[in-house]
Amino acid sequence: MQTAFWLAALLGHGALWVEAVNRLHGLGWNRKLIDRLTLVCGVACAGIPIAAAILLLRTSPSQPAPAGLEAYAWFSIAVLAVVILTRIGLHWDPQRDRQTTKTDVATVNIHQSHGAAAMRDATLHRLASLPGNTLLQPQLESLTVPLERLPPALEGLKVAHLTDLHMSGRITKPYFVDLLQKVNDWRPDIVCVTGDIVEHAPQIDWIDDTLGKLTPALGSFFILGNHDKKIDHDAVRRRLVEQGLIDVGDSPATVERHGVALTLCGDERPWFASEPSLTGDEPLVICLAHTPDRFGWAVRQGVDLVLAGHNHGGQVCLPPFGALLCPSVHGVRYAAGTFRRGRTVMHVGRGSGSLFPLRYACPPEVALVTLVVK
Repeated sequence: MQTAFWLAALLGHGALWVEAVNRLHGLGWNRKLIDRLTLVCGVACAGIPIAAAILLLRTSPSQPAPAGLEAYAWFSIAVLAVVILTRIGLHWDPQRDRQTTKTDVATVNIHQSHGAAAMRDATLHRLASLPGNTLLQPQLESLTVPLERLPPALEGLKVAHLTDLHMSGRITKPYFVDLLQKVNDWRPDIVCVTGDIVEHAPQIDWIDDTLGKLTPALGSFFILGNHDKKIDHDAVRRRLVEQGLIDVGDSPATVERHGVALTLCGDERPWFASEPSLTGDEPLVICLAHTPDRFGWAVRQGVDLVLAGHNHGGQVCLPPFGALLCPSVHGVRYAAGTFRRGRTVMHVGRGSGSLFPLRYACPPEVALVTLVVK
């Protein structure tokens, strides 16, 4: 029994600090401060069990464990129970949208077509080649989303959603060129790019041959994310605009289809301070938000469709519990998928790129969202 008790406490201890890191990275604090606090969490996660083991080894088997340590162990077990119950409960989350239908999923095996050239170096290629790693096998997912306020003239509008490309040089440019050609093959009406586009300054030049080649009928729209802010984000904005994309991070944009207006706005908070300026009179609103933590704001504003990313679907998922790490104040609740509150629907993409070269049970994704009248 003692072994089971301490094993459960150890698992709960790990769950506690993982959840702390998840919430921490959902905040818009200074990046260096976040990194330092993450390091503190990592040291605590590793150091507390080591210190506990040393303390227990020095305690006589006939003596009870120190009161403070035992109290922390019970607390950790309680955390573990809450996390398990919460994860199980997510399968019945009332906000999980059950009206959206997935009509098609196509996998693009870029690893197979480009081989070692898809990664920057041999070490990264070996990691990408590990069994089960879907890093270079993005999925093209077609979704049909009913919207309560959709005007009949906008029935069938096709919106391609790209998020979290993380163009860093680790995954080479041909990956993104191929992927965005697949987006063009969909012939979408609109393309929405929801942040974390460029990781390092040299990859700003990649925009010309990637996002700059998009050809949607009504335009491509973008916002920036927290990783874009780490570099010269003004230069990223300029290059995107020069390549014909429309920045909705500062002010909304309006397009028309069959004489009916559609408003697109951007919510880059908490990393960029500006709040989308909506009048409330818009006939239909699509909001580009980097983090799904903006869902509550969008619901209060009466936004019709939110497109978000940031969480990468957890990137490494453990069936049946799903994602372990998600940089959100809601933990893993909005890791990926489609959610509905009132008339507001949110699609959270898994991201089409990555810095971390492993993806398990969570392939990269680009979504084609077709809007229909509810």
